[in-house]
Amino acid sequence: MIIGTNITKTFTGDPVFENIDFKLGNNRKIALVGKNGCGKSTLFKIIAGELEIEAGSVRNDGEIIGYIPQEFNYPAQLVGEYLEKLLENPWDFYKIDQIAEELDFTNFDMYQEIKTLSEGQKMKLKILEVLLKEPTVLLVDEPTNHLDIDGILWFEQYIKYLHKTVIMISHDREFLNNTVDEIWELENKKIINFMGNYDFYKEEKLKLINKWNEDYVRFLKKKTQLDTLLANVRKIKDGKKRGSAVSNVKKRIDRELTQNEKEKYVNKKMQQVNFETGVTHAKLMIRFDEASKAYGAKPIFTDLSFEVRGGEKVWLFGPNGAGKSTIVKLIMGDEVVTEGTVKIGENLRIGYFAQKQTHLAHDKDLLTFFLEETKCEYGAAFSNLRKFMFEKDDLKKKVGNLSPGQRARFAFAIFAYKNYDMLILDEPDNHLDIDTKEVLEESLREYKGTLLLISHDRFFVERVGVEKVLNLKNGNLREY
Repeated sequence: MIIGTNITKTFTGDPVFENIDFKLGNNRKIALVGKNGCGKSTLFKIIAGELEIEAGSVRNDGEIIGYIPQEFNYPAQLVGEYLEKLLENPWDFYKIDQIAEELDFTNFDMYQEIKTLSEGQKMKLKILEVLLKEPTVLLVDEPTNHLDIDGILWFEQYIKYLHKTVIMISHDREFLNNTVDEIWELENKKIINFMGNYDFYKEEKLKLINKWNEDYVRFLKKKTQLDTLLANVRKIKDGKKRGSAVSNVKKRIDRELTQNEKEKYVNKKMQQVNFETGVTHAKLMIRFDEASKAYGAKPIFTDLSFEVRGGEKVWLFGPNGAGKSTIVKLIMGDEVVTEGTVKIGENLRIGYFAQKQTHLAHDKDLLTFFLEETKCEYGAAFSNLRKFMFEKDDLKKKVGNLSPGQRARFAFAIFAYKNYDMLILDEPDNHLDIDTKEVLEESLREYKGTLLLISHDRFFVERVGVEKVLNLKNGNLREY
């Protein structure tokens, strides 16, 4: 059992959370949820022993912790070299074979460079590395960001039947519904526990919010009554009686109001994004005609034929490495086909939201970079960034100091400032908290332009209102 008691963690004097308690163990499956930047990854690092705390304690009663962070980098090595260095005794290589088989991690070459593995394979390599330590508690930060749909379905089953305690940070609602039986929400610097999956948590949280607001209304009524009473007793002419009465009312105010102060629940969300377009629904946006692409002797796909018209919402999905990103590069003109043709409609403005925000300058502050990228007027920059939940104090923060979710939200603020005729979104929901996802879903559902969406979040795709599906697998494309 891992027991946290009265934990407080601060950065630059500002508490991330205060006096939180938790117990972790007994093979429970837990999701840690909350808004981007609320301290979820920070709490994981504290449990894993990677961060110190200002107050409180974390007691580990015999648990072995395995920690899979949200972002991880590998050295420039071959897979076999990397795995060999994980073993204390090279004769124990059989352990790697056993775990690799358990993880269904067999489609790789020991002499293959790690950088050539798919994101899903890299994720399994990290899990393998952690499982070699034989942990009893697993901390997993945003696992579905690295997995395709097949990988997510596999991971759901793996976690569900794993005889270990698992606590995960994830914003994939379908995944959480299928894997966890307890939700910890980190909000207002506290942890609130809910027993059940994500759907149950949403229902119970709504009831809790209603109760909080009812308590707040009662608090306001009581405050009005006592303020009126205090004003009345101050009108008593007899000084002695007036002093005693005022003292008694002030004691009541302290007892019934000050010590039991209530606040209205405010759920701060990103504002809805309004994308504008004037393209008609009949207009040709993209046409692939018997298009093939290969890198050297390695074919990616062959004879792909499909088209996208104005106003269509299209979901492009398939396993990692199938060629989805290659299709995007062909559309954006960053690659050329080996055979066949790719035609792009005339006079189109196509916006591409990449999965990895490598274009963001980590050494620049938010305001400077936003102005450079959008050419927005200085006076309008803050109002635009505020729609994406960035306050004035955030404007001087370095982009590199943002959490992955905050960086994704900042990238979307830049992207949304420009009006495109067609949006190509490559995993736009990765790293975004659930509240922000829901706003983005609504914005894209209302969007009248053309959408080409790459996503492994089944719930997100359904909510956006996709009309056409392109399934790319084994070099072929199936449309339905």
